[in-house]
Amino acid sequence: MNEKNLTPFSERSVSEAREAGSKDGKASGETRRRKKDMKQKMKALLELPAAANDREQLEALGISPDDMDNEMVLVMSMFLSAAQGDTKAFDRVIQILGKDIAHEELALKKRELKLKEEFPGDNGFYSGYMDRWQDIYEGRPKWREVKRAGLNRGTVRQMNMLNTAKILCDEFSHKCFAEQVDITCGAKEYDDFILDFLCREGFWKNIPRLLSSAFAQGGCVLREYISSGKVKLSYVEGRQFYPLKWDNRDITEGIFGTASAKGKYYYTLFEKHSVKDDDILVECFLFKSSDPNALGDQVAVSELYPDMGDTFTYAIDTPLFQYFKPDFPNNIPLELPLGISCFANCEDTLKALDVAFDSFAREFILGKKRIIVPSSCIRTVVNPETGKTERYFDADDEVYQALKCDEDKDLKITDNTVTLRIQEHVDGINALLNILCFQVGLSPGSLSFDKAGGVKTATEVVSEENKTAVTIRCQKNLLVEFIEGMCRAVLKLAQITGEVPRGDFEVTVAFKDSVVIDDNTLIANNISLVTAGLKSKISAIMEVMKCDEEAAKRELERINAESAVLGVSDGDGFVTSGGDAGDKGTV
Repeated sequence: MNEKNLTPFSERSVSEAREAGSKDGKASGETRRRKKDMKQKMKALLELPAAANDREQLEALGISPDDMDNEMVLVMSMFLSAAQGDTKAFDRVIQILGKDIAHEELALKKRELKLKEEFPGDNGFYSGYMDRWQDIYEGRPKWREVKRAGLNRGTVRQMNMLNTAKILCDEFSHKCFAEQVDITCGAKEYDDFILDFLCREGFWKNIPRLLSSAFAQGGCVLREYISSGKVKLSYVEGRQFYPLKWDNRDITEGIFGTASAKGKYYYTLFEKHSVKDDDILVECFLFKSSDPNALGDQVAVSELYPDMGDTFTYAIDTPLFQYFKPDFPNNIPLELPLGISCFANCEDTLKALDVAFDSFAREFILGKKRIIVPSSCIRTVVNPETGKTERYFDADDEVYQALKCDEDKDLKITDNTVTLRIQEHVDGINALLNILCFQVGLSPGSLSFDKAGGVKTATEVVSEENKTAVTIRCQKNLLVEFIEGMCRAVLKLAQITGEVPRGDFEVTVAFKDSVVIDDNTLIANNISLVTAGLKSKISAIMEVMKCDEEAAKRELERINAESAVLGVSDGDGFVTSGGDAGDKGTV
């Protein structure tokens, strides 16, 4: 043993201490290098393909051949050990899953709130189709940029857009929901609360906008929750929701995503709704990032929402969200219970409409008034910047100086204006609109470029818009279930908060007839019904004059009195001659 090595550092000289420290540093460096080399070697071994016998086991477990490496062999070994009762292996598996599943299930892309393409079952639906539909809906399709040719080759111009996609979605929204909805819950106190709740949460104002977005993205969601002791309602676009579990009828579990910013950081909140022991379990996950395009790391929910907990349990048997899927069969991701855009299968028609409208708009630019002037009318001026002589003709001049010419015809200014093709473009656009109506299930003429609007009779509506009526009726049937589910969830939560007393209820939603009938047709229909004995005179007066029963009775008394004085016959069944008390509707 070297006794010098036992000497404390405080008693050694500076040179001796430096030499000893250098030896320790070199040794520590060598250790780090060995660990680094070992880590690299271990990584290289894990990335090597699995052995033949291991590949057979992996294949039996359904592992893809591309994933059959030594790392997957270790994972398989841990999994099999856990399955056979190894508690340590089981705890390790749970530990890994608890960290990774949260990121995997909730890995929606920032801002657009879409899932990663590698998420099982996604197949690029969010990152591909829904993004493209939203761009078309917002007037930013991929075909909007037009490459120029000729001297401007290499540059692009923005196409003039008709934006038929948004017009189409708004048309569906307006036809499906025209605030003519009756909602009953079986008890007056429940009816009054629902009507007050819908007004308080802006339902009548927000639902048309949400439905328009639903027809563009393929779906939308209503989400109910409790805040400050009251039931609240959230309107969620389709691309902010991802289903996790569903059956043949409804989606029962899903994830909601909400993006926000605070200071220099970007936050993404995810709410996972699931069913646990017949209760509704809501789990919240918050991610923080300095990059708006990155999900970032998971942080405590209280960092951004101090009053919000991580987990909520509601002792109710009704999901706290409802997914509306428009009645357009999904022929893209067959494995997902999501809808598709109403224009998902007619993007080529939308492009053709924009091309036709762009040509129509450019007709006014390319066909604007042009004149040809003789060379003797061209002035010259010296450019002060370049010193060169430039020739020009000022079209804004109103008075011209007479010029000397050999022939008078040389002074002639020729009009070279072309005729605008207005009607040809209108006819072409209307033809494309009729094709679009055919593709989305609307009657021809439902969308028209120049069609004058007006009130139609019931007969005209039935004959001309039969296809539209059938399509809208199918959409309304789904909307009825959508609104009924929302009302049930609201009442269940309201019973928890104490806003309504506990009790049984039955929600019924019905849409009123939205067919617009002109006054003449309305009167003719009522006369026919009264004449046939299928309707009382009082009921007819109430409908025609839009009054209550008492006012209708008074009006009928005046009609009968005047008829008795004038001796008017009851030929059409609407008035009586003498006011006989035995006549229908006579008071």
